[in-house]
Amino acid sequence: MRTKILSLGLICLLILGSILFPENKRQINISWKELFPDHLERVYVIMKTGMIFPHSSQDDVMVDMSIGRLKEELERRGYGIKQIAVVIHNHRRNKNFTPSDYRQYWMLKSFGFDGRFLLYCHRTKEVYDIKD
Repeated sequence: MRTKILSLGLICLLILGSILFPENKRQINISWKELFPDHLERVYVIMKTGMIFPHSSQDDVMVDMSIGRLKEELERRGYGIKQIAVVIHNHRRNKNFTPSDYRQYWMLKSFGFDGRFLLYCHRTKEVYDIKD
C-alpha cells in the first residue's frame, strides 16, 4: 500500500513538473483563464514547489506590486525570488508588455529570478511570454 501511494505521488510530481517547468518554449498546460475570472488586474507568483501567491490591487487598470514587498513576503514564508517559477499577470485589452512590466521583469532578474514572466490578455484569451 505504501509503495502504491509513493508511486502515485511521484507520478503526480512528474505531471506537475511537466506543467510548471516545460522544456524550451513548449506551451504550459494550465488554464490561465481560470486564474483571471474578471477584468481586475491580478498577479500570481507561482513557486517552483507549486505554491501560488495571488495579489491584486482591486484595480482594472494596474496591479501595484513592489519587488521589495514581494521579497519580504516570500522570505516571511520561507521562499526567495530565486525560487519563483512563474509570474503571470493580466491585461484587459493590450497583449503587449508595458514599460512597467519590463521594469518589474528586470528588477526580478536582478534578484536572481530565472522563471517565466507571462501575461494573460482577456481580449485575445492568450498567454504571452516576455521573452518572445
